[in-house]
Amino acid sequence: MNDSKKIKETDIFDSLNINNKKRISEELFTKLRDAIISGKLPENYSFPSESELCKKLDVGRSTLREAFASLETLNLITRKKNGTYVNEESGFKNFMNFDAITQQTNYYNVFEFRKVLEIGIAGSAAKKAKPEDIIILESIVNSMECNLNDVKTLTICDYEFHSQLAKISDNELLIIAFNATLPYYEKYIFEAFENNIYVQSVSDHKEIIKALEINDAKQARMAMHNHLKHISHMDNHRMNTKVLL
Repeated sequence: MNDSKKIKETDIFDSLNINNKKRISEELFTKLRDAIISGKLPENYSFPSESELCKKLDVGRSTLREAFASLETLNLITRKKNGTYVNEESGFKNFMNFDAITQQTNYYNVFEFRKVLEIGIAGSAAKKAKPEDIIILESIVNSMECNLNDVKTLTICDYEFHSQLAKISDNELLIIAFNATLPYYEKYIFEAFENNIYVQSVSDHKEIIKALEINDAKQARMAMHNHLKHISHMDNHRMNTKVLL
């Protein structure tokens, strides 16, 4: 018997409750995608027949086929005459599935990615920053200072600040890579601000702006490095506290 058959199909498929009937195929696709990327549906897993799966999920065959077509486009599954199979992990862990993968990975992977990406963005932005860019960044920081008691607004402003740095870099690949981080970015930044890191973040942002004002790429990279280090120290303390509790 194939090892993939040993998984608890009933638990997995019963949990895929489809709530929005108007966008049923899209919701089914998203839930199946997440089940594959999380490993709940492992590589080489053979799906039940279409008729059996439609019955399990209480969906029509056309809906299931639409969802399967989207999964196949992202290289998550392969459909053959003898059945539908989950592809090997190495085949579907690609940039097309980046947003879903980030929701399944751990904090340390997220932070390492952010460090590599944002330090590079800061250096590139410093080389290309213009006076009008500085005005926009300062305006965002001013908004943060005016909303120190509003965690939600602080989170939005923080994302706008870092997003603006990516735009200033004028590198479409860096911009796309940064925008792809949004699914997890807001979550971790919101938690950081809930733990009173906002005063330090405002100060760090001002240091980054100083570097951009004089177009000093080295100073900008160092300022971003220090900013991320401050956030990392706060998160490590928070996570250790949770363990102790």
